[in-house]
Amino acid sequence: MFVQLLLLLAPLATARSSYGSISSRSIASPELLELRGADVGFSQVNYNSTLLPPNRPRPPNCPPCFNCQLPAFNCGNAGECDRFDGQCRCQPGFGGQDCLTPLCGALSDGDERYPRPEGELCDCKEGWGGINCNVCKTDKACKAFLPKSPPSDGLDKSEDEDEDENDMVCYKGGLAVQRNFQMCDVTNRKIIDTIPDNKPPQVTFSCTAGGPSSNSSSLSSNPFGSFGNTWIQDENLGECNFQFWVDRIESFHCELSKCSWQSKDSFDSNQTNYNCKEIECSCIPGRFLCGEDGSVNIDDFLSEEVKGPGSFNCVSGKGCSFEEPAMNQLINDIFGDKSITLDCESGECLHYTQVPGYTKPERPDNSVWVALSAALAALIFVLACLLLWYLGRTHRHPEGFGGVKLPEDEAAKLMADHVPATLHFSNISYDLPSSKRVLSHITGTVRPGELLAIMGASGAGKSTLLDILARKAKSGRVSGEMYVNGRDIPDEATFRRVVGYVDQEDTLLSTLTVYEAVLYSALLRLPRDMSYQAKVFRTLETMNELGILGIKDSRIGESGKRSISGGEKRRVSIACELVTGPSILFLDEPTSGLDSYNAYNVISSLSTLAKQYNRTVIFTIHQPQSNIVALFDRLLLLAKGQLVYSGESERAQQHFEKLGYECPKGYNIADYLIDVTVEASGDHRNNNESGKAKYNGNSSATRSTEIRRVNDNDDAAENGFASTTTTTPRVVDMRDRNDLSDDTSSENMEEGEGVLSGIKSKASKLLGAFTSSTTKSFSQLSGSSTPSSAEEHIKPIPEKLASLVLASRASDDAKIVEAEIMRIQQGQSPNGGNAIGLTSDERDLNEETKLLKGFKKASLWTQFKLLSGRAFKNLYRNPLLMATHYAVAIVVALVCGFFFYHVTNDIPGFQNRLGLFLFILSLFGFSCLSSLGIFANERMLFMRERANGYYAPITYFLSKILFDIIPLRVIPPFILGSIVYGLAGLNAEVSAFWKFIMTLVLFNLTASSIVLFLSVAVADLGVANLLGSLVMLYNLLFAGLLMNYDRVPDGLKWMQTLSFFHAGYEALLVNELRYLQLIERKFGLDIQVPSATILSSFGFHAQAFWWPDTALLAIVFGVFTVASYLVLEFFVKERR
Repeated sequence: MFVQLLLLLAPLATARSSYGSISSRSIASPELLELRGADVGFSQVNYNSTLLPPNRPRPPNCPPCFNCQLPAFNCGNAGECDRFDGQCRCQPGFGGQDCLTPLCGALSDGDERYPRPEGELCDCKEGWGGINCNVCKTDKACKAFLPKSPPSDGLDKSEDEDEDENDMVCYKGGLAVQRNFQMCDVTNRKIIDTIPDNKPPQVTFSCTAGGPSSNSSSLSSNPFGSFGNTWIQDENLGECNFQFWVDRIESFHCELSKCSWQSKDSFDSNQTNYNCKEIECSCIPGRFLCGEDGSVNIDDFLSEEVKGPGSFNCVSGKGCSFEEPAMNQLINDIFGDKSITLDCESGECLHYTQVPGYTKPERPDNSVWVALSAALAALIFVLACLLLWYLGRTHRHPEGFGGVKLPEDEAAKLMADHVPATLHFSNISYDLPSSKRVLSHITGTVRPGELLAIMGASGAGKSTLLDILARKAKSGRVSGEMYVNGRDIPDEATFRRVVGYVDQEDTLLSTLTVYEAVLYSALLRLPRDMSYQAKVFRTLETMNELGILGIKDSRIGESGKRSISGGEKRRVSIACELVTGPSILFLDEPTSGLDSYNAYNVISSLSTLAKQYNRTVIFTIHQPQSNIVALFDRLLLLAKGQLVYSGESERAQQHFEKLGYECPKGYNIADYLIDVTVEASGDHRNNNESGKAKYNGNSSATRSTEIRRVNDNDDAAENGFASTTTTTPRVVDMRDRNDLSDDTSSENMEEGEGVLSGIKSKASKLLGAFTSSTTKSFSQLSGSSTPSSAEEHIKPIPEKLASLVLASRASDDAKIVEAEIMRIQQGQSPNGGNAIGLTSDERDLNEETKLLKGFKKASLWTQFKLLSGRAFKNLYRNPLLMATHYAVAIVVALVCGFFFYHVTNDIPGFQNRLGLFLFILSLFGFSCLSSLGIFANERMLFMRERANGYYAPITYFLSKILFDIIPLRVIPPFILGSIVYGLAGLNAEVSAFWKFIMTLVLFNLTASSIVLFLSVAVADLGVANLLGSLVMLYNLLFAGLLMNYDRVPDGLKWMQTLSFFHAGYEALLVNELRYLQLIERKFGLDIQVPSATILSSFGFHAQAFWWPDTALLAIVFGVFTVASYLVLEFFVKERR
């Protein structure tokens, strides 16, 4: 940096002489000796006070009055006359009314300098010298010219640190950069000898670049650019001043204008040349050489002859010379010398970057960084695209089983470990939180190898009953008893191991193939000690049973992008449950949305499963066709939550015929039963035309059916309800039907009309009894001793429906089921034997319990691996979101690189960095809102898979975090940061680069964790999106750029402290700007301002990168990640 400067000064230092000095000169004036470091006190100097200029004579009777606008008064030493007040504005180092009095102190004192006391010499401040203390001696003396930075919190520096960081230097090279001052001794031998009393002749010489300036400590602008071997060619040329002193009293002065100067360097010396086109000199009256007694007066000579051009030349080691044609001639004629020769010392306070010969360090060339970062980002993007293309291909499997065979040692493993399950349920009732009764006293049973179909009109409670039997979490109140194999199983986890549940709505990942969807279910839920080959075989076997083996490589698809039909998708859902071979399989509307052929195939496969594999199958169905009804083993018919029939399917028609409901020939018995329940419930349209249409237009059948229905007014009259001409249906309070059903069960009803008359009698009995006060409450039926408030909300039912309900309870099937349940409650087996003496086809109690509890599914690690693979497949097979994130990162990085290309190290560059970092953080913060859909789209899938025992929530959560969210939150910041860092020309240190990347990644993960929490905690996607936007805007407000930290009220500063935007923004700024020196060119010099000073004025802290910024980001990420899991574990559950 100082190479050229050292070259200028090296030869001088070798000769132990300074710029403009004469190496052979042995005697120098005290001023020069002091400037050269000698310890010389001015008290030793013989100063002749008689040589002081005499007082200017005053006009008689007139006080002294100075006005430079009058011809009698002038401003000396290039002082400027102020036309407003008639006073002189003096050059630095001169004062008084006429600018002829030297000033003391130091040049840096500015307007605070004081005039030289009369009869004394100036006592200059430390580091300053010369007759008028204008020449600097040390760098420390120039420190006062450094612009002061405002104090900042936590950034105040000690004096020692301030001194070490002083960028001002005392330049002694002699070349004027802004305003140069020189102190010289005249060395012409004859001139020295001519002056009497050894009075030393001296010269002061100063030059100002660009013209004069006032007596100020400010350094004026330098319009000439760099210096070297080039002459100044600017139109606004510099000006110089020349003063001649005798015994430190000024004799005359010259003002030189239109000056230019240059410096010439060589290996052993440096040379400076000042050339001025015009010179104007003037004497100071009464001074030596200007009319003083005993001396000559050269006043006329100076004013008339000395016109220029003039030059001031210095060569290191040889001294200086002042030349002007007329003056040279005078010196030659009188003293025999060519010109005035001088021995000089120079001094000028400059910033180190302004020293002639200083070469500003070139900006680090980060083109390699740009190329490498862009290439790396492009490589990552290309590799990601290739990887997605390769992994996204659907792997084709061989047709059929593809050579997969079940190992011999596991050929019968599923059957050996199978637990045949008989399900009994008694008095199942369900009330909504509003106390509305949905189901009332449902009783029934189903055995291994049987299909139980739950039928009923819409709203009859079919799905509700199925959910209760499958022990799904319900929002209302459930009462009643359930038994599996004659025992109650309170352990829900054990119960889930032997059951499967297929929802009415298909919830499958659209990106998986049919084979993968079923295989994942098998791998997650089949016993862990079962081999992979056996699980694959079981998967293919199940798909073959359901007729979907031919589409195993087809993707499931979604709405608008369908790959398989609705019926095929339905069978895939069933296959996911069948593959585990559950003892009890529950299905909600398995034929919904299927055509008749596919619907029959589904029920047929369920029948095969039940009979061949001894499974228990329970499903709801809505008006099946006749060939499907033929496959039913047992039928449970509901109407408005009431049990209308429960028994063998083939005996249902006979049961209703006994009640007077004969199904017309050619009519589907299932449709007919639904119509009967609808009419009995009072929901049918009460007109003859609809009645006729209902029975296919067969009026005779209609009439016969009407005649045979329970509508007897005579029996009603026996209880005090005489019939009138109206036929309005009567209603019955079913809270009393259990008492009456007990009476019914004790009677022996006869076939045909005997049964009918008995039912009519009991219905009439009900109508008379619903006003009785001796009734049993619902709570008593469910085992509670206190009456339930739900009793008051149980609506009475129509008389016809009451008759059907009573007939159901009076049936043989109902009596058998009630007898079995009674035996179970008494500790016996359902078939009447002791619990110890079981039949040969039933398992021992201990063996069965051991099988149930010993069944172990996939371990947590296996679940995590399987779910991670599934999540990753879902991500790369739907690459639009991920590809968009990567593409946006590249495009935005290039755009930022274009607008913020090579930010400068000045105030505008500081502002650009603030904007760049805030823009990048805003981009990543708001782009994280795309994570809202990642879980929201799978919320229903997660709840149903969790309810069916697929996996533990922790494994699902970790797989989503590691293999779904992280690829979208780690790679994009790395791509964008790698590109924009080099293009913007940010801090070119390896550690700073990786801190930058780390901060972006950590910020992105923090923002995504908050969004993930909202996605998990808020089920409504629109509300979650709104809350996510508000959270981002709140954090952006307190980032630190839009609102100053010091202006935030003390009680609300915690809001900014907790803002993760503020933490990330401050970390980026501190990493980039902590040690950066901003160079702003003001007042003719490059002012260096520490970036940390400006950061502190914005409210940022230079020591905050690791703590609290990085730590806060990590803490927020951890807290919201854990909170998301806790919400997922305890609150995101299936509730029906």
